[in-house]
Formats: sequence, C-alpha cells, structure tokens
Amino acid sequence: MNLREGTRRLALLLGVAGAIAGGFVSYLELQDVLSQRARHNRFEQLAKLDIVQQERKCYLQGSQVGCSQSHLPIGAQLDQPYAEINKDGIKTIFWDKDHVWNDASGVYSIETDTGQTLYPTPAPSAWLYFLAVLFPIFGFFIPWGVVRSVGWVGAGFVQPAK
Repeated sequence: MNLREGTRRLALLLGVAGAIAGGFVSYLELQDVLSQRARHNRFEQLAKLDIVQQERKCYLQGSQVGCSQSHLPIGAQLDQPYAEINKDGIKTIFWDKDHVWNDASGVYSIETDTGQTLYPTPAPSAWLYFLAVLFPIFGFFIPWGVVRSVGWVGAGFVQPAK
C-alpha cells in the first residue's frame, strides 16, 4: 500500500469533482446575474422613452394637458398612482408616490403590453461576474487541500516499512 500515491490520487479525484460541482454552481450564478442585467437594461430602456418622460413631467407637475389620464384606483390601499399609456410596448406606468426607490425617474414599475411587470433593478456588480469564475477554482482547491492535509497528518502516524 502506497499512502502517499493514494492520497495524491484521491486529492486530484475529489478536486476535479469539486471543480465540476463549482462549474455547475458558477453556471447557475451566472444565469441569475445575466437575468438581473437583462431586467435592469429592459427597465432602463423603457423608462428613458420619451413617452415616459412626458408622463413623468405631467405626474410631477400635476398637469393633464397633453398627457394620459393619471388614475388612483378606487378603494386601493396603496393609492398607487398610475398612467395608462398603451404605446411603445408600455401598457401602464406605476408612479412611486412615496419615492421609496429614490429614483430620478419616479417610476415604481412598468407593465408591458405582454403583461410583464418590470421594476427598477440595480445593475449587477462586476464582483458577481468575478465570483462566478472563482467557484470552479474553489471547487478544486478546497477538497484537494483538505485531502492533502488529512493525508499529510495521517502519514505522520504511519511508520514506513524498513
């Protein structure tokens, strides 16, 4: 029995298995990051349209001249102001009455003509992309290092044959 060679092979095997598992986790994390980026870009694209800017100006000034009719739902608990647009892929704009989002656009959410509701989503940081790259690396080195460490300690208790 060769403890040193067996430990080395076991460490490599578990390291490769860990790298594969890390690659799977990395793929899942990257899908979430890309989805967040797409939601952010779609909301920003719609919020910057001229029709939204015009409606925003009407909402902030309280003017109805040249604007769609802004509404407050009857009996709604949130009293969420909104404007029905039905143009450029936007069905309804919901305004941030209390400025919870602290967003310059004042848009709480946008409902598209396909029924999708978009909220202001922050752009994912570059750190999340870097983290996705690190998962397979950590997946290799953590099990590899643990097996090598346990093997090194265990080798101290085994007396070599003379």
